[in-house]
Amino acid sequence: FPSHDIPLRNRHHFFEENWKQCAAKLLLAKGCHQGKLLDWGCGRGEALAIFSRMGFDVRGADMDPACVRLSKVFGHPVDLILSEDPLSLYPPECFDVVVCLHVLEHVDSPKAVLSALQKISKRFVLVGVPNARNFQEPFSRGVDLSRVNEGHLQIWDHSHLLNLAERHCGLRLVGWGFDATILPFFARLATIPFLTPSIIRLETGIFRQLFPFHGITCLGLFEKRVAHPA
Repeated sequence: FPSHDIPLRNRHHFFEENWKQCAAKLLLAKGCHQGKLLDWGCGRGEALAIFSRMGFDVRGADMDPACVRLSKVFGHPVDLILSEDPLSLYPPECFDVVVCLHVLEHVDSPKAVLSALQKISKRFVLVGVPNARNFQEPFSRGVDLSRVNEGHLQIWDHSHLLNLAERHCGLRLVGWGFDATILPFFARLATIPFLTPSIIRLETGIFRQLFPFHGITCLGLFEKRVAHPA
């Protein structure tokens, strides 16, 4: 269970922080906690602070000037992304670890972006995207755009993320991380303030353990595939 506090009034914010914490734990579990790290699409920069505390020499990048400004508050360098091609900002093998959390679903060409992130990394690429295989709308009989983030151009489950990374982007899976699994009935109960902490403990505890591949985020740690000489 994550060590950060559970807010009673903003459950969505908790889950945003939770997948960042789970990403950090996935790196630690694989013995990765130092070197140069880039957070591509760093948003407001909270993950930069998390990775910095782990021991990484961190750098951020984001396309939104407001996010760049907010991220710099944490005291780390942050670059403004002017192109969806990471190679337009950084040379090959510039970072030991490249992190990309809840970004690929917003780009026009996720294959091109992930392939370029693989090229600017010396070893690891940590990817998190929304999970298409969640339980939040299991009994829906129709299609409603109100349930969809307008900026999301695509979505994956674990199998399709693995397919993208391994068959098309020169990566190999090291391991999966899991954040929280939401069950609709309990999610409705979580709107009752005094029940919120207990429900979140279930979602990040026993529900996650029972249904790990139905979580909020597909979170995978990948490494560059070694090319064998002919």
